[in-house]
Amino acid sequence: MINFKQIVIMLLLLIPATSLICQVRDIKEDIKNDKSSTSSSKSYSSTYSSNRSSSCYEDESFGDWIAGEIFYGIVKGVGFVTYQAQSNVLENRDRYPNIISFEAGLDWGTTFSENTLNPSVRLNWGIFASDFRYSELMDNTGRLRSWDWQVLVVRVPIKNLKINYGIGFTSILDPVESYFESSTGFDLNLINSKLNFNGNYRWTKRKSDERYRQEVKVTGDFTVINNGTFHVSPMIGCTYQEYFGKHHYLFLNAGFKIRLGKN
Repeated sequence: MINFKQIVIMLLLLIPATSLICQVRDIKEDIKNDKSSTSSSKSYSSTYSSNRSSSCYEDESFGDWIAGEIFYGIVKGVGFVTYQAQSNVLENRDRYPNIISFEAGLDWGTTFSENTLNPSVRLNWGIFASDFRYSELMDNTGRLRSWDWQVLVVRVPIKNLKINYGIGFTSILDPVESYFESSTGFDLNLINSKLNFNGNYRWTKRKSDERYRQEVKVTGDFTVINNGTFHVSPMIGCTYQEYFGKHHYLFLNAGFKIRLGKN
């Protein structure tokens, strides 16, 4: 029979081995390669576009004008529906938890050989939100730091559940590079918003064959301080990250959230 001491020894032996699988240094090299390949493709594209610009200009026709009018009509219709939805949610905000709030959080994750740190802030206003975080990935080869901003998040509230879709970007500090990033997920509020579950999937736009990053994160938090509009909640969860399709991380997360706003 395998006893507890043997299990601990096996885990300690596995920790240094896992650090060889995914390394920040290798990810940084992939970012540099991704950047150089993008620059060369842009150079080819600009040359090709300049050669065709004169002929394309002559191809503009009445059909292009019709297409433009149709697009304008669609945008106008979507804008009207969005305005009506926002007005309705704000007028009935007592029916939806955390519909207007400001949140700040800090969570730390570990694989026992790599670590991540994610302080964040978020503003919720009706069906819209904006989410900003600092992301730092650390291992024995270095640090990968970035600013991740989901500039506009659209939320669809269904009683205690909200479905989210966001667009934004991630800006890497070293090496300097930026990627468009999208997200989708959910917020589930239970027991008068004392118990909350959040799930989120982020993915960057491809600049080459593989995406810079994909991330799946699931967390749960429970309110321990509730002073009217001031709430403090410890949080636990897990995060899976993939970089360029070959560097994989699975973090266990712990931290806390502070929220200003009514439940």
